[in-house]
Amino acid sequence: MGAKPCSQPLKSNPFITYRDPITGKWIVVNQTLPKAAEQAQLAAA
Repeated sequence: MGAKPCSQPLKSNPFITYRDPITGKWIVVNQTLPKAAEQAQLAAA
């Protein structure tokens, strides 16, 4: 069974990853949060 090329465009990645310079841990952030959930997270921080 051979590989078939896909003709559909790729979806964009909804996540951003970055490394915390203090702890060295990788942090994953979901960019596609609704605005209300984003505001709630910022208020809780």
